Amino acid sequence: MVALTINHSNCSDKYNYMKLKPFKVKGLELVSNSLNLRRDIHVFVNYVQERAVKRSHRGNNLSKGDAIRLAKLMSDPEAVKEVKEREDYFSNTWVDDIDALVLQLGFVNYNTEGVYMGYSSVEPSYPDNYVKVDKKAYNKFLALSLQQQEKFILDTLIDNYSYTRNEFLQKMPFNFLDKFDSHGCAVGIMPTIEFATARRFMFKLLKDCQSDVWYSTAALVQYLKSHHPFFLIAAKPKLKKNSMSKGRYANLYEHTGSSWGNRLPVSESDKDAFERVEGRYVERFLEGIPLLLGYVEVAYGDKTSAKNGEELFPALNQLQAFRMKPNFLRVMDGTVVEPKVTVQPNFEIHVESDFYPAQTLNALMPLTNVISEDPSSILLKLNQKKTAVQLATDEHLDIVKLLRHISNKALPANVVTEVEEWAGHSDMFILYDGFGLLEGEAKLTVVNKLMVEQIAPNLRIVKKPSELFVQLEQAELAPLQVRHKNDALCTLPKMAKTVFPKKTVVAKKQSQAKKRKQVTLTKQVMVTIHFPDKELLDIFRKDLLEARCPLEVVLTKQSIIFPQAYEKHVKDTIKRINKEYQIQLKNML
Repeated sequence: MVALTINHSNCSDKYNYMKLKPFKVKGLELVSNSLNLRRDIHVFVNYVQERAVKRSHRGNNLSKGDAIRLAKLMSDPEAVKEVKEREDYFSNTWVDDIDALVLQLGFVNYNTEGVYMGYSSVEPSYPDNYVKVDKKAYNKFLALSLQQQEKFILDTLIDNYSYTRNEFLQKMPFNFLDKFDSHGCAVGIMPTIEFATARRFMFKLLKDCQSDVWYSTAALVQYLKSHHPFFLIAAKPKLKKNSMSKGRYANLYEHTGSSWGNRLPVSESDKDAFERVEGRYVERFLEGIPLLLGYVEVAYGDKTSAKNGEELFPALNQLQAFRMKPNFLRVMDGTVVEPKVTVQPNFEIHVESDFYPAQTLNALMPLTNVISEDPSSILLKLNQKKTAVQLATDEHLDIVKLLRHISNKALPANVVTEVEEWAGHSDMFILYDGFGLLEGEAKLTVVNKLMVEQIAPNLRIVKKPSELFVQLEQAELAPLQVRHKNDALCTLPKMAKTVFPKKTVVAKKQSQAKKRKQVTLTKQVMVTIHFPDKELLDIFRKDLLEARCPLEVVLTKQSIIFPQAYEKHVKDTIKRINKEYQIQLKNML
């Protein structure tokens, strides 16, 4: 993948607890993971929450359209290009890797088994297979501390293995090294290896390393050979009968030359057998989960050749050095701190965090614009328009209280004053530009076609007012057209039939003012819908707001109140989500 940072440098001269000497990496190719894995996990979940994502009928993959849209949102700058250029589904992109990880974490679910459509089917099909977010599992994760979230992700990756899915046989997103031949893996040594146990042992061992110090991979392998020779493969593994004669390295083969058919078995009696098997595992482990999570940087050298000068497969001693990053040691020590949030007088909000602070950003993103972002620091700025929208849609939202809760310092006084003023002007209204107000009860087809909003029985907002005026004249209804000024509304002529103010020639006598006042009352029928839960309420609320419907949300009663004229939009929403919900709309007695 292109999203890797490569440079060349020297190293420090310190020792770690394993007595490993520092290793000079000058001239080697240094690789680190520059992508924001944790952020992209939440990007994927949020994307699925906002739309219906259907997987392919064959292959059970994301559609190309969804994959491209997701690629544009993720941290890999090459993701879009990779998705567009991918020729088949055997070559994974960063989007595919995040897709698989989100499923492993349990944040989404969909059919992974498939069905065979007939006796002639050679592979399963996945009809109507939609990705759904497990909101309970996802919200439970968000409620965890950053330390607990990181442990959850790490444990999930460690425990995900099989005799075909492991460092020996399977490539991960940033793997450069080739793998062992899988021939005979089902009956060889692979099914006997507890990879989760070996991985946890390795992480515990790496915990003793100092951060930002380069160490030799070969030295680490020699330490394991001397002190923990059976950390990966048991001294007496329980092999199947047909593999027992092959010993602890049953079905592990080296190759020379270009042909994978030239298999050379590794014998336990060979002096360098540990380096050729467990040593290769250590190299592939380092560029696996540790590199994916950004815990380590690695350094590659040239491939090792066999004695006769031919190229050796799998590569040996190619990953020559590694160094642990400070965030890894904090995870291992359990000292990951919560995000540090600072609100500045210029309305900028600085969020500093070792890992992506999803819960904090979920609260701030709807109120702010993103100024800059990197894996450890995010700069946001409060936006008045976004804030007004949130205040209008959630009557219980207290932004000052929210900022005080998440901020590590006292809020600047000017920010408190300004945000409180925004809250005082947060009533939501709709301004129609280029539309007209039709007064009267004209019952013409053209009126219904051009009507945008029925305010009252004799008041309607219409589009194309000039075109409608011509139609009313042709119907001999004697319409009156008035164009209001930009800074004020015009009063109507004295003889006009209207409920609005009219021009008067002289003031009425005092006696006339005592006459009974003529008042016209207008009514608007409102609809109230009660929802069984907040999740369903939010779906309808968003659709109605997109339709520019003035509405009131009563969270305590889980209900929405809106004008009857918008009832059609509710029915459209019911049709849109009918694959996920079976909804009946009943009138209350």
